[in-house]
Amino acid sequence: MSLDRREFLLAFAAASAMPATARPLPWRAGIATVDITPPLGLWMGGYAARTQPALGIAQPLHAKALALSDVAGRRAVVVTIDVLGLTDPAVQHISRAVREQHGLPRERLLLCSSHTHCGPIIRDQLAVAYNLTPAQWDDVRASTRRIEGQIVDVVGRALGAMQPARLRFAQGTAGFAANRRTAINPDGPVDHAVPVLTVERRDGSLAAVVFGYACHNTTLPASFVSYHGDYAGVAKAELERRHPGATALFIQGCGADANPSPRGTVELVERHGRELADAVDRVMGAGTHVVGPLRAAFTTVSLDYAPAPDADAWRRRLADSNPHVRSHAQMMLDVVARDGHTVTAEPAPLHVLRLGSLPIVALSGEVVIDYAMAVKRRYGGGTWVAAYTDSVFGYVPSARVLREGGYEGGDAMLYFGRPGPFADSAESRVMGGVDRLMAAAGIAPGS
Repeated sequence: MSLDRREFLLAFAAASAMPATARPLPWRAGIATVDITPPLGLWMGGYAARTQPALGIAQPLHAKALALSDVAGRRAVVVTIDVLGLTDPAVQHISRAVREQHGLPRERLLLCSSHTHCGPIIRDQLAVAYNLTPAQWDDVRASTRRIEGQIVDVVGRALGAMQPARLRFAQGTAGFAANRRTAINPDGPVDHAVPVLTVERRDGSLAAVVFGYACHNTTLPASFVSYHGDYAGVAKAELERRHPGATALFIQGCGADANPSPRGTVELVERHGRELADAVDRVMGAGTHVVGPLRAAFTTVSLDYAPAPDADAWRRRLADSNPHVRSHAQMMLDVVARDGHTVTAEPAPLHVLRLGSLPIVALSGEVVIDYAMAVKRRYGGGTWVAAYTDSVFGYVPSARVLREGGYEGGDAMLYFGRPGPFADSAESRVMGGVDRLMAAAGIAPGS
């Protein structure tokens, strides 16, 4: 019998012998929130077609932290952040500060970006897409430093606020996500699952609800130039309105090839957000209780890039009619001049967070839906598969999407300053990493 299981059974037996009113709850949980809305005038991330910086605040942006510990005192923190994505330097800075200031190691910290396209640029992410002045980039860097510090602080406040709690898990559905690669594959897959984790206080009241969905936060168009959390932000605000005293946290799923449908207006973002909040509310309170132990595992897999063009090919692209292609080609030529070649592989962080019988698989990058479906086939439909965690370095296509090509298959990588698509081994590398982490967390296929 493993140590985790022995500890759990001893704690469970001791708790069962007590009167119900005196029994300790199986978890401790702490929640903290911080407003990360930047100053107006900052450029927003996500749309290369955007022509103006942020001119207003339609909805404030937040970072929210949920800290958990089991009966043995093992801790983990999930942070949800209303940004397009974090870069690897930002993740390294945050995780190092969290470890030094709060004693929490990297494998026990999940940094989850909502992928709203109406939030601030983080560091130099998607720099090819934006024609910013040096002063504007200075503003981006200052905003990023501020947000990184706020995330470290909100983790500490959540850890310091932990109280006895119960956890409950359920799954609902919402239907507005649609596969957006219809021109390439009219029958592309989509995942309408809405995983829901509720955190209840000792008195049974709702302290927090964590929910997910696999769909781009792109209901609002490039012409919208105010800060906003998109449909996920609307859903969070609606759930907090319906449940006073509770905090709502959103985790983006493997929605790299899914868009809201229909989309393009404020009215539609409100409609999709309410639909998602309804999906959460329908299953809230009806799920199964989650009992420890809490286990965490982390690794980084190396994803090889396909062979890159040579210097002459990059030079020919300097004459392309697309300014983004020209900017990317010059960036690659600068890299070749400095390093002798473009980057050949990408480090992709992977996490598994196990809350008793609930496994949460967290993948970095913009991950297509095939990965969530593959993980669920292997480990059960109740597995929560998140994407956009840690660094968002580009699209992570499956073998199928790589073969099909198109934007998610490799074309989009120029905006991330990468040389091109991944090699055919990408899917097997990611799934192999997931398998190793699940084994380390004590989770077998089919369990």
